[in-house]
Amino acid sequence: MSEKASLLPLPEELYLRSLTGRLVGENLFDGFKKVAVITYPDRICSAMASSALTSFSYYTGYKDRVGAVFVYDENLRSEVRKIVDENFDAVYIAFGGEQKLSIVNQATLETLKLLRDSGYKNALAIHVRIWLATKQFSTVLSDESLRRWLESLPEIRVFTADLNNKKFLFHRVRIVDGKPVLNTFREALLTDEHVSLLKRSIPPPE
Repeated sequence: MSEKASLLPLPEELYLRSLTGRLVGENLFDGFKKVAVITYPDRICSAMASSALTSFSYYTGYKDRVGAVFVYDENLRSEVRKIVDENFDAVYIAFGGEQKLSIVNQATLETLKLLRDSGYKNALAIHVRIWLATKQFSTVLSDESLRRWLESLPEIRVFTADLNNKKFLFHRVRIVDGKPVLNTFREALLTDEHVSLLKRSIPPPE
């Protein structure tokens, strides 16, 4: 765990994740029936995971087995096996709260390889910090085996922020000639408070 996650104190970081998770669960997960969230085992990532699933369960309906949280740790291989066996129709990878971007990139690559090797074949959704840490997915797509697997998935989604226009943008990702192409399917307006928190929440230095 990093000693200093951002310019924000921890309570504001957690509140920021509650606001972001509210919009992720409503928009990024829209149309899914059962979502598995893989989170880094730190406070901020865990807050993001729980808030996104809370929002999703509100919009999709409060019922059994609407989602589950899995942790990136030494047991991840067996956890990924559970995701495949239980046939979640989407996996959301939520890394980046308290970790350096280089660690987020490494964890993302490892997680994607485990999903591939375990035979996961459904939709994938990723957090904006992963998009940044992987340099817009370039570190992922440079691995030919991962690229082919990602091309085989029915859908990849990501959200990004346009803070100047106070929006989250929700995209479907197509891989064309080995590069990601974003197709925006929805926008969500952000409050002034949300924008202010996002501007002050930055990854820890390398």
